[in-house]
Amino acid sequence: MKTNKSDNKKYHHISIIGNGENWGKKKIMDCCRDSDFIIAADNGLSILDKLNIVPDLIIGDLDSVSEEMLLKYNDIPLEKHPKEKDLTDSEICLQKAISLKPAKISLLAMTGSYLDHSLANVINLFRNYRPDIKIEVVTHNATIFPLVSKNEFYGLKGQRFSLFPIGKVSGISLIGAKYQLKDSSFEVTDYSISNVIEVNHFSIEIKDGFLLFILYDKGYD
Repeated sequence: MKTNKSDNKKYHHISIIGNGENWGKKKIMDCCRDSDFIIAADNGLSILDKLNIVPDLIIGDLDSVSEEMLLKYNDIPLEKHPKEKDLTDSEICLQKAISLKPAKISLLAMTGSYLDHSLANVINLFRNYRPDIKIEVVTHNATIFPLVSKNEFYGLKGQRFSLFPIGKVSGISLIGAKYQLKDSSFEVTDYSISNVIEVNHFSIEIKDGFLLFILYDKGYD
């Protein structure tokens, strides 16, 4: 394993690039431009290579990235893990990012044709939840993140969103949405889909539990 000498540095935004098909070029480029540390999760290295973005760290069991690609980036710190392991490459990358204590972590190219891996990457938002770190999955047309307690949003008028409970959630209240909720509860089989934010200052409050929030980009009706 090549060592990474940046573990003691303070980071603001870390981006992790996976190998899923559901990603947008501009989103990855914008996230990486905003980030002060970039992690390639296994063959996420190939996506970064296509965009001429050099990662700060490569992590994975290296079962999907070519030797030629690795040789091209042989000066980049590498953390190789065995193929037989309990965690996915993406979750190992996420836990590494969390250990660096940034303010924000963005996971890109984490969803696609492998539904099991896509779901795992969304569940990882909750398995690895930290109240002091904003963690999000970014797709080609949406941002996915966990909600707890009270959250306020500005400048999202007209955007569509959906809510899914992770277990039982109580005390859900929405202010500023087309379909309002007031102190409602969701069981694991409930959901609220295709709601719309109607004001510039939108808020959602949760008294207990976790909600998965899917916020679609502007223009996705």
